[in-house]
Amino acid sequence: MALSLKACSRAARISASVLSPFKSLTTFKENLNGSKVFAVVSEMQNSSWHQDFHTSCVLQSATKEALDVDANVEPSALEEIDDDEAVTISLPTALPPSSTSLKDYVDESETLSKLVQLGVNLWKLEQRPNVGSMLLRLDFETDVAPKLLFLKDIGVEDSRFGYIITHNPFILTESLENLETRVNYLKSKKFNLDTIASMVSKAPYLLNFSVKRLDNRMGFYQQQLNLSVANTRNIISRLPRLLCASLEPVKENLKVCEIELGFKKNEIQHIVLAVPKVLTANKKKLIQIFDLLHNTMQVPHHLIVKFPQVLNTKYLRVKERHMFLEYLGKAQYDPAQPNYIALNNLISLPDESFCSDLASKSPRQQFSQSNMASRAPAASGRLLLGVRKWYYSLSGFNKIGLMREDTLHEDADVKEALRRLPENVYNDRMFRIKRALDLTMKMQILPRASGLNTKRMSIICLHIWKRSSVKGRRGKNG
Repeated sequence: MALSLKACSRAARISASVLSPFKSLTTFKENLNGSKVFAVVSEMQNSSWHQDFHTSCVLQSATKEALDVDANVEPSALEEIDDDEAVTISLPTALPPSSTSLKDYVDESETLSKLVQLGVNLWKLEQRPNVGSMLLRLDFETDVAPKLLFLKDIGVEDSRFGYIITHNPFILTESLENLETRVNYLKSKKFNLDTIASMVSKAPYLLNFSVKRLDNRMGFYQQQLNLSVANTRNIISRLPRLLCASLEPVKENLKVCEIELGFKKNEIQHIVLAVPKVLTANKKKLIQIFDLLHNTMQVPHHLIVKFPQVLNTKYLRVKERHMFLEYLGKAQYDPAQPNYIALNNLISLPDESFCSDLASKSPRQQFSQSNMASRAPAASGRLLLGVRKWYYSLSGFNKIGLMREDTLHEDADVKEALRRLPENVYNDRMFRIKRALDLTMKMQILPRASGLNTKRMSIICLHIWKRSSVKGRRGKNG
C-alpha cells in the first residue's frame, strides 16, 4: 500500500511539473483542476496497484491533450514567416453587421450579384424599408430561381425581369402555389398567356393580389361602367394597373366626368373604352384640359367624345397649337364650317406636319414672316442665361421690339413652348435676335465715323440711351 502511495504521489508530481506551463489554458482549468487531482489521489489510496497504474495513465493522457491544445494555438502576429508562406495566407472578408447600402454585400451575396446581372436597380430597392434585409435572407436557388422560371413559363420576356423585381421585389417571397392560382384565375376569365405576360410586365404587383381581390376589381369596373365581359377584359388588358391601384381616384374621376364636365354615362363609357387612362388621370389636369377645349376653343361635348384622345394629351401641346392657329385665323373646329380642323389632327401630327399641313406655313416662315414686335413675349427663357442675359440687360427698349421687362416676366407656358421648338428653328431665331442687337448697337447708337474705342463707346452710349428710354417711358406713363 505504501508503494502504491509513493507511485501515485510521484505520478502526480511528474504531471504537475509537466503541466505547470499550461495552467493558464482554459481547457486545462476545465479538465484538470486541483479538486479533480485531489479526488484522484484519494481514490488511489483505497485502490489496488492496477487502479493506481490506470490513474497515472489517465493523468498522462490529460497531459497529452493539454499539449495538443497548445499545439493548435494560432501563431503569434509577431512570428516571422517566409514569403511563400505569406502568399498562402488568406483572410476572410469581414461583412459589416449593418449598412445603409446593398453595395457592401453584392460581392459576397450570390442572390444580390445575380439580381444585378438581371438588371435589378438595387439603389432603388435599398431606399425602401426592410427590402434590403429581405433580399439578403433569400437564397437564389430556392427562392429566386423558381419564380423567374415561373415568369418565363407564362411568357414574360427575360429583359423584363429586372423591371418587375425592381418595382415589386415582394414577388420573390410569394409561393409558387399562389402564383399559379392567380394565373389560372386570369385564364378562367379568358385572358390568354400572351395577354397575361403583357399584364404582368406592365403591372408588376398584379400577381401579389389574391383571387378574391382581382375578382372584386373586375366586377367593380363592369358594374360602374355598365360594360360587357369582353369590354371589361379589353380595358383591363390594356391598363392592368386598374386591378392594382386604389379605387378612390377612379370613383372620383367618374364623378368629375359626370358632374363637373357634364358627360352622360354612355359618353363616359365610350371615352373609357377608347382611353382607359382617363380613369387614373389627374383630376386637376382633366378639368384643365376640358376647360380649354370646351370653354376656350368652343368644342362641344359630342366632338370631345368623338376624339377622346384629346383628354389624354398634354395641356401645353393643345394650348400652343390652338394659339398659333388662332393667330393665323384658322382656329376652326366645327365640322359644319369650312376649313375644319379635326381634334385628332390637332394633337397627333408632329410639329413639321402641323405647320405645313394645317397651318400652311413652314416652321421657318412661322418665325420669320410675322412681325417681331408681336412675338416679343415669346422670347425664350434661355436668353436670360450667360451671354444672352447680357444682351437683354443692355437692350432695354429698341426699334426691333425686344423689350427686356416683358421677357423677364414672360408666361411659363411661353417658355415651355420655346423649349419645344425644333433645333434648327431655335438656332435660326437665336442668330437673328443676336444679329439684330449687334446692328442696333453699331448702326443706330454709335456714329459711323468715330475715333473712340468702339467697345467702350458702345457701353457708354447704351447706358445713356437706356436712361433716356426709361425717363421717356415714365413720362408717358405719368
